[in-house]
Amino acid sequence: MLHAKIILISNANQTTTSMRKTSLLIAFCFYAFFLFGNEKPNPVVERGHIDLTQVDWQNNLVKLAGEWEFYWKEFLLPDSSDANQRALYAKLPSSWTKIALPDHSNCSPLGYGTYHLQIKVPNQNQVYALKIHSIFTAYAIYVNKEKVSSLGTPGTTKLESKPKFLTQEIPVPVIQNGSDSFQWIDVTIQVSNFHHRRAGIQQPIYFGTLEEVVDATSNTIILNLLLIGIILIIGLNHLMMYFLRRMDVANLMFGVLCVIMILRNLSTEERLLMHLIPNFGWDALVRLDNFSGFATISLFAVYFYFTFRREFPKVMFYLISGIGVIITVLVFTTSAWFYGRFRTLFEIYIGLGGFYITFGVLLRAALRKRIGGAFSFLGMFVLYATAINDVLSSMGIIQTAYVAPYGIVFFMMIQSFLLTRKSALALKENQVLSEELLDEKQKLEQRIEERTHELSKQATELERYRLEQEQQNLVNQSLNAVNEVMHQNKENLELLADQLLATLVKKTNSHLGALYFLNGTGQQIKLKLIASYGLDEESHLEELDLNEGLPGQCYSTGNELFIEDIPERYFVVSSGLGHAKPKVLVLLPLVNDEKVVGVLELASFKKFEKWQLDFLHKALVNIAAQLNLVKISNETTHLLESYKEYESELRKKETEFHELQMELAVLREKTQQMN
Repeated sequence: MLHAKIILISNANQTTTSMRKTSLLIAFCFYAFFLFGNEKPNPVVERGHIDLTQVDWQNNLVKLAGEWEFYWKEFLLPDSSDANQRALYAKLPSSWTKIALPDHSNCSPLGYGTYHLQIKVPNQNQVYALKIHSIFTAYAIYVNKEKVSSLGTPGTTKLESKPKFLTQEIPVPVIQNGSDSFQWIDVTIQVSNFHHRRAGIQQPIYFGTLEEVVDATSNTIILNLLLIGIILIIGLNHLMMYFLRRMDVANLMFGVLCVIMILRNLSTEERLLMHLIPNFGWDALVRLDNFSGFATISLFAVYFYFTFRREFPKVMFYLISGIGVIITVLVFTTSAWFYGRFRTLFEIYIGLGGFYITFGVLLRAALRKRIGGAFSFLGMFVLYATAINDVLSSMGIIQTAYVAPYGIVFFMMIQSFLLTRKSALALKENQVLSEELLDEKQKLEQRIEERTHELSKQATELERYRLEQEQQNLVNQSLNAVNEVMHQNKENLELLADQLLATLVKKTNSHLGALYFLNGTGQQIKLKLIASYGLDEESHLEELDLNEGLPGQCYSTGNELFIEDIPERYFVVSSGLGHAKPKVLVLLPLVNDEKVVGVLELASFKKFEKWQLDFLHKALVNIAAQLNLVKISNETTHLLESYKEYESELRKKETEFHELQMELAVLREKTQQMN
C-alpha cells in the first residue's frame, strides 16, 4: 500500500510539474521570439533619403532600411555632380544581385558599386554613430564627403580587392549650423566583392546617438560572452563526463557541439573572434561561419542517435551524418566561391535534417514517453527555430540577429533541467516516505536505543574483522608470491634461496636479510649463508658454527629472537649481518619435521607488524620443507651421478678382467701343446 501510494503521488506530482514547467518554457520561447522580433516603428529610406528629425533617440536605434541609391560598377565620390542621373535603387538590406539593371538583367555577385544615402537630422549639437555589420566583402565609407573608415580593400578587380569582415561603430558628429531646423548627413559607401556569392550590404545598418550605439554593442558583447561562458561550462562538463565514462559517446558529441557553437558565436554577429585574433584570416572566418551553421546538424544526429537509439533508424542516421561529413570536407577544402554554389542545398539539408530530428525522432520519443523525450523535443524545437532564423537572416530573407546561440543555451538548460527534475522527483518521493515513516519513528526509538549498544559493539567487531581480513589478504597475497617462487625454482638451491629471501624482504618491508641452512655432515655441520639481501661481501660471514652468534643461538634454542629499539651506540652485533645498526632484528628458525634446518634473519628500521610475522611463520614452514626437499634432491642427484661413475668404472674393470682371462686361456693351450 505504501509503495502504491508513493507511485500515485509521484506520478501525479510529476504530471502536474511537467505540465506547468512545459507551459512556462513554451511561454518563454514565444516571449524570446517576440523580444527578438519586436522593434519600434521608425522611418524608412525612400529614394536615397530618410527623415530622422522626429525620432526619439533614447534607447532607440534606427535601422536604415529601404531604398538606397546604388551605382553599379562605379566608385563615386560624394561630390559627383551627375550621380542622380545614373542612380539605381537598392532595397537594403539585401544582395545587390536582386537589383535590376536598365537592360533588365541583374547585377552579378562579382563586381563593385556605390551606395548613397542622405540622413535628415535636427540642427543641433549631437554625436551620432553608424553601426555597421559585415558587408560583402570590402568597403570604404564617406560621411559628409570625408572618408571615415574602410574595411578590407575595395577594388575594381579581384587583384585590387581584399576581403574582411568586422563590425564597426563609426562616430558621426553634427555641429549646429545656421538657423535651419535640420541638417543633412551624406553617407557614401563604396563596396566591392570578388570572393563570395553573397554581395553588398546583407545586414542592416543602424543609426543612433553614439552613446546608444556603444551601449548596444557593449550589451551585445556582454551577452555573447555570458552565453559563451554558459555553453563552455556545460560543454566542459559533458566532455569530462565522457572522459570519466568513455562508453557514453553522446556526452562527447554534446561537448564537441558546445565547442562548435562557441566558435559560431565568436565568428558571427559581432565577430568577437576578430577582436581576439586581429590577424585571423577572412577565408578561415567564413569557413568557420559556414561549418558551424550547416555541418553541426550531423553532430546533433550523433548525439540523439545514442540518446534515443530505438527512435532513430540507422539509415537516416548514416544519411544525415554522411551529408554532414561531405559539407565539412567542401567547406574546409574548397573556396567560398566554390562551395557557395551549393548553399541552397546546404540550407535544404539543415532544414530537412533538423525537421526530421525534431519531429521524426524527438517527437516520437516524446509520444512513446521515453525518459526526457518531451523536454528534449521542446529544447530541440526552440534550437531548430533559432537555427532557421539564422539561415534566413544569413540569406537576407529576414532581418534579425543571430539567435542560434540562445537556442543552444536553452537546449542545454533543458538537459540540465531533466537532471534537476529527476533529483527533485527523488526528493519528493523521499519526503512522502518520511511522512509515512514519521508514525513509526516513536515506536522505533525505544528499540533503537536498546540496539545502540549492541550495534556499537558489532561495529567494533566488524572493524576489527575488516582489519583482520585486510591483513589476512596481505598474508595470502604474500604466501602466493612465495609459492610462485617455489613453484618456478625446484632444482637450484641457491637461486631458490635468493629469490625467496628477496620476496620475504619486500613483503615485510625489511631492509636487510640473510638465510642460513644446514650444510655438512657429522662434526662438520655448520650454518651456511645460502642467500643475502642488501649486504656487501665484507659485512657478513659465509658460515657460522651451530652456536655462533645470534643465528646460532636461534638454531640451538629453536626459538625466535627479537631485538627492538637498539641504542644508537649499539653498533656491534654478532650476527651474520656483520657490523650493522638496524633498529629491529628478527631471527626465525626454519623447522622441517620438528627439526631446525636453518635460520632466517631480517633487519628493518621499523617494528614488524603482526600480519608480517604471521606471514613469516606460515611461509617458513613451506620454505623449510622446500629448501630441504631441493637440498635432498640435489644430494640425491649428486649420489646418482657418483653411482653412475662407479658403475661405469666397475664395468670397465670387468671387461679388462675378462680379457685377461682369455689371454690366460690362450697361454694354457699353448703350454699344453708345447708339452
